[in-house]
Amino acid sequence: MQPPCQVLLEKQITHGKQLLKQTDKTVKEIAFEMNFEDHFYFSKVFKRKTGQTPTEYKSSLK
Repeated sequence: MQPPCQVLLEKQITHGKQLLKQTDKTVKEIAFEMNFEDHFYFSKVFKRKTGQTPTEYKSSLK
């Protein structure tokens, strides 16, 4: 069983992936919308969880 903070982080990354797919918002806008105070930290966590940076992920969708 995962700790609650890890479950929340997984949900945030899933939501971030949806926003990257469905909107034209920047990574910075998405990070702040998801309550990350630093978009660099969001990018670091996103890469650790998905293997890609948010920018790489968005580019792979095209």
